[in-house]
Amino acid sequence: MASQTQESRKQESQKQESRKQESHLVAERWHQWRGLKPTLFRDGEHLVRHRTWGRFAMYQRALATPGFETFIRDPDSFFYQGRTLKDGDSTTVMAITLDGVTYVVKRYNLRNFWYGIRRLFRPTRAWRCWCSAHMLQTFDVATPAPVLMLERRWGPFRRQAYYMTALVEGPDVLQFVGDEPINSARWQQTLSWFGDLLQTMKAHRFVHGDMKATNFIVTSDALVVLDLDATREVSSKVAFRRQFARDIGRWLANWRHRPDLLPGLQQVAAGIQDGPERGGSPAL
Repeated sequence: MASQTQESRKQESQKQESRKQESHLVAERWHQWRGLKPTLFRDGEHLVRHRTWGRFAMYQRALATPGFETFIRDPDSFFYQGRTLKDGDSTTVMAITLDGVTYVVKRYNLRNFWYGIRRLFRPTRAWRCWCSAHMLQTFDVATPAPVLMLERRWGPFRRQAYYMTALVEGPDVLQFVGDEPINSARWQQTLSWFGDLLQTMKAHRFVHGDMKATNFIVTSDALVVLDLDATREVSSKVAFRRQFARDIGRWLANWRHRPDLLPGLQQVAAGIQDGPERGGSPAL
């Protein structure tokens, strides 16, 4: 009996130590992000800023080649040579090659005149994706590396925008798990990845905004988060809980065609929503 009590105390002590370490890590990453965020649109050691009357661009200094300046001057010319990944009304996604390296570029189209007018004064989605991708990297969430963001401008007025990332290929999460049962190795790995992602979102109080399965691809060692157009930090705890619940609801909807999975997935989601935070970011 005494040995069981000692073992129980030891386990509880280990859990407390683990929670302290996680809390410290969350706080450390949060402070890293608060320091990095103001530098994302400045010329610096790691980033190049290109600013003229008609263009505003940021790109990674380590990747800079003559092709980047060519792209900034005339980005659409590369779209005629690239491989189309998506062609919609609001966005066009292409795989293009710059100086022998393949990248993915998302162009945010101006659907009509009034849509363009409304966007003149707002940060573009390319601007937001650039910021969100750096945030996710700081929080140790896998996402395609941000390479470049470009806004066509007329002075202070923003127009069409482009967001470039590294090319990451792999099956989306639905293709990865296929028809396998929830106790399979692939499903257990997937649940572990999503559990870590959702815990990180909760700890740092950010939401993705579109948790459909095609926005998550699987590589040999990671779950990679795509489409950061709606990703954002949420300062209010009440607003975060509401928006986080919406993200989880959209995530669960990916498996509506598998009612056998839903109880297990709902249990995982409820454990994260209702469970203790891993640390938690200070007030934003």
